[in-house]
Amino acid sequence: MKRRIIVLLAAIAVALSPAARVEAGPVSVPTRPLEGLATLSPPELTAEAWLLWDDTFERELGSLNPDQARAMASTTKMMTALVALENSQMDDTVLISDSAASIGESEIDLVPGESWRMEDLLRALLMRSANDAAIAIAEHVGGSEAGFVRMMNEMAGDLGLENSHFMNPHGLDAEGHYSSARDLLTTALIGMDDPVFAEIVGTRSSTFPDSPSGEERVASTTNALLSTFEGAIGVKTGYTDDAGLTIVAAAERDGRRLYAVVMGSTDHFADASALLRYGFAAFGLLNVVAEGQVMAAQRDPAGTTDVLAQDDLDFFASSEEVESIDFAIQYSATGDPEVVVGAGEEEIGRIGLELAEPSPLPGIADALSWASAYWDWLWGND
Repeated sequence: MKRRIIVLLAAIAVALSPAARVEAGPVSVPTRPLEGLATLSPPELTAEAWLLWDDTFERELGSLNPDQARAMASTTKMMTALVALENSQMDDTVLISDSAASIGESEIDLVPGESWRMEDLLRALLMRSANDAAIAIAEHVGGSEAGFVRMMNEMAGDLGLENSHFMNPHGLDAEGHYSSARDLLTTALIGMDDPVFAEIVGTRSSTFPDSPSGEERVASTTNALLSTFEGAIGVKTGYTDDAGLTIVAAAERDGRRLYAVVMGSTDHFADASALLRYGFAAFGLLNVVAEGQVMAAQRDPAGTTDVLAQDDLDFFASSEEVESIDFAIQYSATGDPEVVVGAGEEEIGRIGLELAEPSPLPGIADALSWASAYWDWLWGND
């Protein structure tokens, strides 16, 4: 079988360090016909900043104020988890302090003096968004909350997060504590490459260690999309007065993974759902040229012979970009006929052509003179 060509026109907007991401495997996404995309516009949202990212094709599909520094609420906890995953073991025993147990707001109800495994604290941190778990993790990993915050900011610098700065590990409003939609996306992408992180943020509910008094601890995720949006796989929600409702949401459908980052929203679940639906519907991998497709006709004394494409050519595009696709047939440097496919000013790719059956016309040495005589016959749609 001939090699299948996947053409990715990627407007890559996230800057990651070379070692930050795990190399992706082969892309396996069902193709659509050229007319298979709905013509849609980005949805109207309540969010003051947002970004939609196709991780399969590494392309930004739309954004509003993606680099604006804003309060980020509990999406902070993604960075808290990354620092903990890099600097601790999942079976570490963590002693719960008075300061951790008394932080307030969203909690898993830690009790001073009890001990938890690091993995259980990370589960409470990312799934339940527990502030007390955030402080417990910070004190264990960083020696103190302040020491851990320094580690968070160091990692942010290493990852190239240009619009992020941390003042605490939980995300409660504080002067100087901020991030951007693009930086939150980068953080989530790196987190989702870690199997522990990815498993936790995709979990709907979990049982935690019983309290010292014997009370059972069971908690559900704060991410309602895991139950309401088809294909949702994570990642983190947040809310404070300064931040409004925030979310980094991820979903997979038909071999594609999308991320929607929403900040400053009054309905983060609705906004993220609308963005994800738009991304799946308005963009797709299109089969521009199919192997064996008739691309032209060659005239000879006996009539005409079909000229066929030798391979497939696929193009990831929006419905608007489909309108700019054009074709031209020419000869390569070696004298072989080929179809050149473009979109606007950019060349998408080239596919070799072959006759459907032997032709009595002269051989390849006379190809150029033949092309001059019969050029008008080459392009069947002209």
